[in-house]
Amino acid sequence: MFKRLASAAIMSGLFAVTSATATPAETYPQNPIRLVVPFPAGSATDGLTRFLAEEASPILGQSLIVTNRAGAQGAIGASEVARASPDGYTLLVGTNSTQAANLYLSSSLTYDPRRDFAPITQLAMSPLVLVVREDSPVTDLPSFLDYARSRPGELNYGIGNTGSQVSSHMLNEQAGVEAVGVNYPGSPPAMTDLLGGHLQYLITDVSVARPHIEAGKLKALGVTTAERIPALGQVPTLAESGLSGYEYSSSWIGLFAPVGTPRPILDKLNSAFVTVLKSEAAQEFMAQRGLVGMPRTIDDFTAYMTTEQANWKTMIESAGIGQ
Repeated sequence: MFKRLASAAIMSGLFAVTSATATPAETYPQNPIRLVVPFPAGSATDGLTRFLAEEASPILGQSLIVTNRAGAQGAIGASEVARASPDGYTLLVGTNSTQAANLYLSSSLTYDPRRDFAPITQLAMSPLVLVVREDSPVTDLPSFLDYARSRPGELNYGIGNTGSQVSSHMLNEQAGVEAVGVNYPGSPPAMTDLLGGHLQYLITDVSVARPHIEAGKLKALGVTTAERIPALGQVPTLAESGLSGYEYSSSWIGLFAPVGTPRPILDKLNSAFVTVLKSEAAQEFMAQRGLVGMPRTIDDFTAYMTTEQANWKTMIESAGIGQ
């Protein structure tokens, strides 16, 4: 009996020592993880995040809680995560707006996308589509351009994010359209105003516009990508509809942690989200919403971020809309 008790005590002591010496990265995650979405509920980023949170939770063994912090082209939410503890429990679902374009659109950012975040993985590409209300007198891109050109300065269009801003400027500049851009904290409120007749056109995420297109409330005049997309297979590209050479394909969504987060934690998160992104359920979810899954390794995504930041600098300078 004494030997058994002594053996149990020794084993208990060994377990205690092992537990005490285990690093936070080795035992991560032990608490729920918060995913900060810097855009409103109903946006493409929000919808994708909520799906991924549900799918990744069983893999990580913890709840993933989605928090919306919209405003300032995503800068409010991004700033919050940049100041968070680098322990893997507060993550940013960032986009081309928060992690690239804002560098050149604002002179008062309270975070630096290049220094304040650790990339985890890209999540998706988000194609955009030009839409007008169903009762608009235009029927296709040529008739839209004729209508807009004949009313210089009279039409309003929405700006829900930097992708919407740059792609709209490219359209207006290339087509010779003079219109007034109206800024919104995200795509959903811009869509609400378009449907309400306060805007005349909008370039927005396919995932945001598609339900209204299918319901017959909106007309899709063209997608911004170089090729048609399966989710709106009947909708031509803007280039094939008359704007030769037009292409905007730089709207994307990714996952980030505060800089200083231990690499083992980043690796666990990358593995979990990449597993989800490669699943059949994710592929079906993406296809239905016009998104394109883009799982990447940490190193690949880090290199991609460097390239994208340079690309956005060029696009914004070319558009003449920088700070």
